[in-house]
Amino acid sequence: MEKKTKKTQKDKSNEWYRKECVKVAKKIVHIRDNDICQKCGKPGNALHCSHVYPEGTYHGMSANPLNMKLLCYYCHFFWWHKNPLEAKDWFVKTFPDRYKKLKKLSQQTLQHNYKKMLIELKEQLKEL
Repeated sequence: MEKKTKKTQKDKSNEWYRKECVKVAKKIVHIRDNDICQKCGKPGNALHCSHVYPEGTYHGMSANPLNMKLLCYYCHFFWWHKNPLEAKDWFVKTFPDRYKKLKKLSQQTLQHNYKKMLIELKEQLKEL
């Protein structure tokens, strides 16, 4: 039976780096949004980093902090996901500049070097 070895930096896939980028991006979003639900203003530690453009459909935008907002459990599941048209209108009105940037990004085919992006996100996190 082969013994599993821990992957070295060289062996890690782009998908592994993408997931690490998402983790760092979520930390950035918690700091940027001051650990407060952007919809109802509720502070706390049961907050979710919710994607504006869905991670599955817009895989290339999944690690972009601009594509995330902090929502409490209730606002995330019982408002954002249950009322997508109202949620989109709220996002456009609340974050018009971010929405314009995201709209433009959503229309592009995004290919990322997530290893490089991870370094950039960690630098951004240090600056906060």
